[in-house]
Amino acid sequence: MISLLPAREIDARELAPVLRREDQAEVLALLGPVHLVDGPAESLLEGLASAREAWTARDAGGRIICMAGVSRMSLIGSTGVPWLLGSDLVTVYRRAFLVESRRMVARWLTVFGVLRNVVDARYATALRWMRWLGFEIGPPFALAHGLFHRVSKEAA
Repeated sequence: MISLLPAREIDARELAPVLRREDQAEVLALLGPVHLVDGPAESLLEGLASAREAWTARDAGGRIICMAGVSRMSLIGSTGVPWLLGSDLVTVYRRAFLVESRRMVARWLTVFGVLRNVVDARYATALRWMRWLGFEIGPPFALAHGLFHRVSKEAA
């Protein structure tokens, strides 16, 4: 059983040091090695500050599983930028995570006509999850400090 609660700054600070290794690598590929210490917390706090909607998932014992949200790409237009960073508990609560993430994406598509972001090309698990959610995966391209795929999904 997991609970979804409105995300708070304290959640970002709690999740940052326990991020999955792959999520840490993706954040560092986007921000660069100069952000090695503060990068994950910085990314979570920026995502939270710009989010139209953001949630924290916790297990019955109160342990943090992940944070997810969606931000507006620009002041004009109807494109949302979904994001999610998680702890290793994502795999422990895999089934609930998949159900809730599919529900979140469906909700966000009622607010935004298009969802679009990038995923680290090395992050096979995230790319498989994005495909499962129905996102189109673009070819790899160089961005910041690594190779990434554009991912996008349009409302039906």
